[in-house]
Amino acid sequence: MANQIIERPFDDFRTAITDPPFFFGREDLLQTMWRTPFRVRILLGGRRLGKTSVMRAIEWGLLGAYSPENRRPFPVFVGLEVAQPKSLDHLRYLLISQLRDAVSRWNRGPLKNIRKAYRRFLGQITEGKINTGFMEFSVENPDHVRQLDNEDFRQALLKTIEELRKWEFEGICFLLDEAEFIVRQEWANDAWSYFRGLKDNDTALKPFLGLLLSGYRDVKEYEQRVGSPLLGIAEVVWLSQLSEPETRKLIAHRIKTEKRALDENDIAAVVNWAGGHPFLTQQMLNIIFNSRAARDNLSIEKLVKKTIRHHDHDFTGWWNAESKSDGFGDNERQVYKALLKQREATAESLEGPIRLSYNQVADALDVLAGTGVITKLNEEQYRMSLGIFEEWVGQQRPKPSTPF
Repeated sequence: MANQIIERPFDDFRTAITDPPFFFGREDLLQTMWRTPFRVRILLGGRRLGKTSVMRAIEWGLLGAYSPENRRPFPVFVGLEVAQPKSLDHLRYLLISQLRDAVSRWNRGPLKNIRKAYRRFLGQITEGKINTGFMEFSVENPDHVRQLDNEDFRQALLKTIEELRKWEFEGICFLLDEAEFIVRQEWANDAWSYFRGLKDNDTALKPFLGLLLSGYRDVKEYEQRVGSPLLGIAEVVWLSQLSEPETRKLIAHRIKTEKRALDENDIAAVVNWAGGHPFLTQQMLNIIFNSRAARDNLSIEKLVKKTIRHHDHDFTGWWNAESKSDGFGDNERQVYKALLKQREATAESLEGPIRLSYNQVADALDVLAGTGVITKLNEEQYRMSLGIFEEWVGQQRPKPSTPF
């Protein structure tokens, strides 16, 4: 019936997008990854900005984007927060296990239609034993057995690369999502040194191995604090919001799939209030479509207030006034408040009023843009963009001081 709320994919668009028609934007980043997939890159972006969805989009693109001009690796997605490696040897084991499991799924019959192939690829579950091609591991083995030293890991990679050539893959690209998990471990620098060694010195592997890591503040600050060896050979890329045309395409797709009508005023409101943030755009559309289905006739202004209230927890985590998470620090909050007044500014124009150094302001602007609360217009210029977060910040009141 017309007033029924439909069941939406990806847990009401709260989880990563794994179906190509539902993914929008990021075209430049995806094309760069597909053209040069054997490099080392670190993808930084705030919570809910779509890092995992981008990793999945790179995965399905590499599985289907063969051309004679580009060398194509076989992609292996690894969610590190789920995998929970306990040491470098355990990480090597997990990478080979996930690689062989992915190869096994692909071997069951990749299709010419990449969407159907990708759905089948994700949907297949391997049970029992994982065969690396030269040795076999039992999934039920105790943790101390689930390890690989360097030589066994190398041999497993080389043997698998040779096997993959029959499908016209010329190497492997590991997509390591949620790299924060590793930087919190005591063995983190050993892991980054090891991967750098593979890319720097292992002549048999380095032309055939790509690495893409995703993370946020913990990864950025770890690189600055420790000077991770991986940073010396990695390209750091900050994720950003969707552009207005990309946002409008997303909205049009939602209107079509849910068979709901939005007029231009409604669409413009979503574009302006959600500021191109993919997660918040989806969630604001959920609230609007649910309201239309319920026929409660709420105005856009009331729906915006409802969206802000619904995401108070997310915004509190970003603002991070209690310094309990990897959200904003004092510098980011100062810069954001200064940008609130100017609306559009550069690091240089913000440097004086808030008494921070140019580098501190520039770093803070990178974090704010990488969280999706402001927009980076070019290499120097930034502007306010996420209206619902700006409104939330304006509603915050200083906590009263505690009397002695």
